[in-house]
Amino acid sequence: MPRPKRLRDPGLIRHVISRGNGKMQIFLDDEDYRKFFYVLSDVLDAYDVECWDFCAMPNHYHLTLLNLQPNLSEAMQHFNGEFGGWWNEAHRRCGHVYQGRFKDQIVQDDDYVRSLTRYIALNPVRAGLVRQPEDWLWSSYRFITGAATAPSFLLTQRVLARFGPGPVSDQRQRYIDHVRTHSELEAARVEAFRSRQRIVGDRSFKQAVLKGPQAPSSTAAEANSSAFGFI
Repeated sequence: MPRPKRLRDPGLIRHVISRGNGKMQIFLDDEDYRKFFYVLSDVLDAYDVECWDFCAMPNHYHLTLLNLQPNLSEAMQHFNGEFGGWWNEAHRRCGHVYQGRFKDQIVQDDDYVRSLTRYIALNPVRAGLVRQPEDWLWSSYRFITGAATAPSFLLTQRVLARFGPGPVSDQRQRYIDHVRTHSELEAARVEAFRSRQRIVGDRSFKQAVLKGPQAPSSTAAEANSSAFGFI
């Protein structure tokens, strides 16, 4: 059965996941994590892709991306290939580092994106690696909350803007409260983000995306606005 073609439209929010081959551990030490983000920063810049959120886990990673050009597949292939090649050389291995092609889901820009921020932040907690999301060094949670200075490639304000108007301090507190609050929809949303669904959102959103090529939300225009910068 042929693989479904990816939706290449720019201006859509993407939940991107990739796992180690056979679920093997791909982050063996701190150097692996640091190299991962170094390569990621270069690739995002080269392909004009925004990164809003991330979490690198021992055997997989999650990214929230918005591609400003119809080139997400090329960007991710470059990224996984670049990091995978370095990883094999650094650890004297050979063969595939990642399991198949990366997975991406288009996510509706409203409560679904807010649910995605909670899902990504709580990944290491659910895995039993830490007790609180701020304890995991390799996610963007500490940067979004302002507890640490964000790397230049991470646009924390994109996430914070989804938590209402007002001062950044208020937006950060709403984000923290959201991550800590378990809504009734959480279980269903978690399953959606773990599933093979290509589009996560309500029915009208899915229909709008499939019609293409325009993005069904204001994120594309917002992405090109100078109102938000790197933090």
